[in-house]
Amino acid sequence: MRHSLLLILCAALMVAQTAGDLANRAEQLIRAGDGAGAIKLLKTATSQEAISAESLDKIGFLFAVLGRSAESIECFTKSVSLAPDLAIARYHLGVAFWLEAKRSDALAQLRQAAILNPKSFDFRLRLGTALLEMNLYNEALQELQVAVELGPSEGLAWNTLGHALQKTGDLAGAAQAYGKAVELKPAEDMWRNDYGFMLVETRKPDQALTEFRKILAHDSANSRVRVNVGYAYLKKGDFVLAEKEFRAALAHDAASPSAHYDLGIALKQQDKLEAAAKEFEQAIRLDPTLAEAHYTLGIIFWQLAQFPEAIAEMKAALTVRPDYAEAHYMLGIALKQAGDADAAMAELREAIRLDPNTPGPLNTLAQILRAKGEREESAKLFAQAAKLKQESELKLGSALNQPSLPSAPR
Repeated sequence: MRHSLLLILCAALMVAQTAGDLANRAEQLIRAGDGAGAIKLLKTATSQEAISAESLDKIGFLFAVLGRSAESIECFTKSVSLAPDLAIARYHLGVAFWLEAKRSDALAQLRQAAILNPKSFDFRLRLGTALLEMNLYNEALQELQVAVELGPSEGLAWNTLGHALQKTGDLAGAAQAYGKAVELKPAEDMWRNDYGFMLVETRKPDQALTEFRKILAHDSANSRVRVNVGYAYLKKGDFVLAEKEFRAALAHDAASPSAHYDLGIALKQQDKLEAAAKEFEQAIRLDPTLAEAHYTLGIIFWQLAQFPEAIAEMKAALTVRPDYAEAHYMLGIALKQAGDADAAMAELREAIRLDPNTPGPLNTLAQILRAKGEREESAKLFAQAAKLKQESELKLGSALNQPSLPSAPR
């Protein structure tokens, strides 16, 4: 009789354990390091008939903590099905989809979570970050601006906003955002490096060097930062110090394509053309998709009157980046000097289509047309080029007729 009563009481206790109760016990087991026991409890919880959307969301989160992505997505999906307005479940489902590289599905859920709870800092930041990584820069910028308003003391939000501003061309705004991130979390070297690089890009190389040196003071082997130090010296016009820094970076990381490329630029600016060419060739061996290295190596070949080699490198650059206006321009020049006027005109017209505000291609095309006897069109192009050149001089204080040397991607 007494034994039967105990069995009845135990059965009653088991029935009283809801999915939420089991999830809470599983969470305790996870904290205690018993992952297998937690998984067993979570699977028991999901088998219950009466289970709430909130419990499913929590169970899904715990499955995610345990690295069980399939089970976590299944729970989040069921939670959203039961309660379509449960913002946290949509958020968790979006993050889970993102981790599985299901970006479109992830974005749909993250957007809906932000609509349901527009005042959530986490939701807006995660959505903005996802949009940024999907190259939807303008939409990302809008979300991240809201995120920093909701969490003005969150350095990560400011740093991510800096990336979005940089991508949309607001370099001054990006520098300010990066600077705010560093102010909030000074120990984040990657953020400080971003800030320093943007200071270089906004013509403050001395201030940038101060930021880079703060990193190197405790991480002298940081080759990425040393490359940026060299880049700052390039912008200052101190090519000897730039060369020194790039060589120091390569001493720590000889397989860095950007360091070889930048060293090539520093050497080229010192008229060490053969040494520069070797660095560009090494950068290309390490990263054949580095269009800037093909382009600048092509310029060296052009300077050395090696037109077939120059043509080959410009074509290689355009294979990587078909919309590379400067490479079309330089290819047109090389073809002209190699005697292929028709092919040169085609490249120059493409350069003009991609960048109609640069006078160089217009002048070169006008020269070819004049030589062919097409004087009326030639005169129009010369006039257009002269107007652009005058506007450039008024705006920048110097003529920008020759193609400039591009910086390597960072």
